[in-house]
Amino acid sequence: MTSFEGKLVLITGASSGIGRQLAFDFAARGARPVLVARRGDRLRLIAAEIRQRGSWAGVISCDLAVASQRQSLIEQVDTEFGTPDILINNAGFGHYRLFVRENPAEISRTLEVNYTAPAHLMSAFLPGMIKKGSGAIVNISSGAGKVALPFMASYCASKFALCALTEAVSYELSGSGVTVHLVNPGPVDSEFFAAGVWEGSKPHKLVSPQQVSDIVQSSILKDRLIAYCPPTRGLMVYVFNLLGPLGRWAVRRKYRT
Repeated sequence: MTSFEGKLVLITGASSGIGRQLAFDFAARGARPVLVARRGDRLRLIAAEIRQRGSWAGVISCDLAVASQRQSLIEQVDTEFGTPDILINNAGFGHYRLFVRENPAEISRTLEVNYTAPAHLMSAFLPGMIKKGSGAIVNISSGAGKVALPFMASYCASKFALCALTEAVSYELSGSGVTVHLVNPGPVDSEFFAAGVWEGSKPHKLVSPQQVSDIVQSSILKDRLIAYCPPTRGLMVYVFNLLGPLGRWAVRRKYRT
């Protein structure tokens, strides 16, 4: 893909943070963003601002943790807009606390939003993209999808799954004209820390939604499978995996209580 002009871009988690920034940035480059999130009032305000700037934006309210609502979203997109040119699975949340303090409903919701919803939307829209011979899917995962961290067990599990799904599907789509991209940000200056339960101090070094948006766009245009934000995160993941048992020992030592 060499341009976003006229492309229909479906963005989940678009009511704040990374998703909000993506909506403005893609609209500014001539794309037609469709904004998806639970908070319809927020989406309508963002869409109104995009329109005031002379661009187009659509809005669909949906709780991605609920399978029936995801199916309704898919049907509405198909009916009103057709197959997206770009699907950005950005919605996500997580808790920071001991795994034994999480109940089954919380674990299930984490997996539904962070993994099952992206997989559901991919399976729904990929056939149309393949038929057209063009399209792009971007999954926003996390550095915690590459390195397991204590106090974020369910979140890590969901993001590990999303990373594996993205990479596996990218191989299957080789030569189809459809590209798949994985973006792994570090902690982002967003509402992420308020969306879940955070029992501990928050990170001091945060990347901005703008930084993540820039990497999402460049990943599509340059057909990059895996990207990190900031790029140094990728080096940290590489070193951790290279160290093997020594890396895991370091994590245990750091978080020992």
